[in-house]
Amino acid sequence: MKIKQIVACAAVVAATGVSAPVFAGATGNVGAFSEYMFRGVEQSNGAAIQGGLDFSSASGLYAGTWISNTGFGGFSGENVSYETDVYAGYATKVGDVGLDIGALYYYYTDESALNTLEGYVGASYGPVAAKFFYTDDYFGTDEDGYYATASATFPVTSSVNFIVNGGYNGGKGVEALFGEKYFDYGATVTKALEGGFTFSLAAIGTDLDTDRTKVVLGLKKSFDL
Repeated sequence: MKIKQIVACAAVVAATGVSAPVFAGATGNVGAFSEYMFRGVEQSNGAAIQGGLDFSSASGLYAGTWISNTGFGGFSGENVSYETDVYAGYATKVGDVGLDIGALYYYYTDESALNTLEGYVGASYGPVAAKFFYTDDYFGTDEDGYYATASATFPVTSSVNFIVNGGYNGGKGVEALFGEKYFDYGATVTKALEGGFTFSLAAIGTDLDTDRTKVVLGLKKSFDL
């Protein structure tokens, strides 16, 4: 994948939509996916192995890290083989409304010019969540970029959820990389299995002229530390 075709790189279902912690402690996760998709565009050019660690306190402060293999060309023309994310923030509730504020740093092995720091704010109420990300240097473009996204989760059974999400990618940095601002969308079914495993089946895409909807299979294992 050429640099002009990447989606500012990182995670919903399979990746970086950073989630606020729901309890104090430390957890980990590892997963395998048929493709690493971020904000509607493929990042790994094939199967991806991903994993992360999350730490949270009773005060609402949290921090974590996440890594995935990638497979696209950087500014130098070299293949960008790995992405590592580091994030920290504060999550709380006001009545039934969840609030989240933090920062997320994307680090790319083989292509430091892509390294990017985003700030974000988010809110949730019942099954609905929304989050807004902003950076003044969008993945090496020296231009600003933002991402506004919302999702809704609908329980189908005690172990099956149906999730829909959509997002808008805007700013001069987005236009510099993709030639235009764009929308992304997704629909996912997840099934909780025994032993902390979760299976997912997702349809993910964008309204970019050169893009098409992709089907992504995933299996993720979560565990306490």
